[in-house]
Amino acid sequence: MARPKTARLSREIIGRAAIELAESGRELQLVPLARELGVSVSSLYHHVDGRDGVIRAMREVLVPQYLADVPQGSGWEERIRLEVERTWRMYAGHPRVLQYMVTSVIDEPDVMRFYNALADALAEAGLPAGELLTTIEVIDAFTFGAALDTLSPDTILDPASAGDVLGGLLADHPVGAERNRRLFDRGLDLLLAGIAARVAKATT
Repeated sequence: MARPKTARLSREIIGRAAIELAESGRELQLVPLARELGVSVSSLYHHVDGRDGVIRAMREVLVPQYLADVPQGSGWEERIRLEVERTWRMYAGHPRVLQYMVTSVIDEPDVMRFYNALADALAEAGLPAGELLTTIEVIDAFTFGAALDTLSPDTILDPASAGDVLGGLLADHPVGAERNRRLFDRGLDLLLAGIAARVAKATT
């Protein structure tokens, strides 16, 4: 019997093809995705539940590459830093995929382990229970923003349009990946300092 012309479909094959489609800058739609895979749209539905299912398949492909193992940190601050660093690397490496991943409900074990790890570390730090979830959301929002920043042009602010003070700062400021790395590091430092300040306030 002749072998089929197209590869056997699976959630992983669909997820990888969808990642390539998104990273090329094209809109994530089922028809062009099916065309890329050389199958009918109905064939996709045997493996994923519509567009949301495709997004989940994308996450299933990416997350184990970055978040499957548990980083070993000694204190709550170090554990949060290690966890957030890894999620930023994942999102920064795939910023066009991120814009779809944030639209889908999360239930994958590896991702839930990440959020539970943040909750445990913040609780250990002594942050009030009523502030835990919002703080996790703030960390998430920062990580998403820092990752999407990788799509920015090297020069975000036009030096010719800047004033004396800002223009002088821009002259010595890094660009590209170096700027994004500095942005992430500084932002995470500020977040962790803010968490420590909230803990200190709650315990006085």
